[in-house]
Amino acid sequence: MRRGAGWLAATRAEMALEFAILSLPMFTFILLIFEISLDLYTQEALDAGLHLAVRAIQTGRAQNVLNGNDFVNRYLCPSMLGLPACSAHVYVKVQKILFSANQDFYTVPNGATGRVPLAGNAVNLTGYGSTNFCNSAPGQVTLVSALYLGPTFLGGLLPGVFSVHSPSGSLVHATLSTTGLVTEDYTPVAAAQGTTPAPSC
Repeated sequence: MRRGAGWLAATRAEMALEFAILSLPMFTFILLIFEISLDLYTQEALDAGLHLAVRAIQTGRAQNVLNGNDFVNRYLCPSMLGLPACSAHVYVKVQKILFSANQDFYTVPNGATGRVPLAGNAVNLTGYGSTNFCNSAPGQVTLVSALYLGPTFLGGLLPGVFSVHSPSGSLVHATLSTTGLVTEDYTPVAAAQGTTPAPSC
């Protein structure tokens, strides 16, 4: 019995040691799955929400939008589901595009590169501020970009891969979605009483 008890105690000690060795990579792998799943969902939600929201710009329904925050609250966030604190973490940029020969949305100056705007390892929100938002005019080629700065699980372990620094210095996962469009030939409307809408691009 003493031998059996000793063998059982040794076995338990080995199992505890094995669990201690294997638990860290196992939990890291679980967090990695959560991270990738959240990233994929965030990208899909942002893409779908932006495609629905820019329809308001394309048809002229957003002519009386006051600024970028107003557009996010009225059109973009209601079109996205499940993203935490949407209005506090989404930034938009709307710009008029004037093409010259052999240019497209990816090569026009200040156009969509498909990359998160960075300055070093920090997100650069130049042009994404609320006061930089501009409304489109009828028959105008427009580029709309939305940037979501969301949470990250492994950002501290793999900075620059799963995370970047926000303007405030915290680690975030930055997701970018961009849509190009040509606005319809809608009829411009007067500003709503008591408001000053964002100027046209």
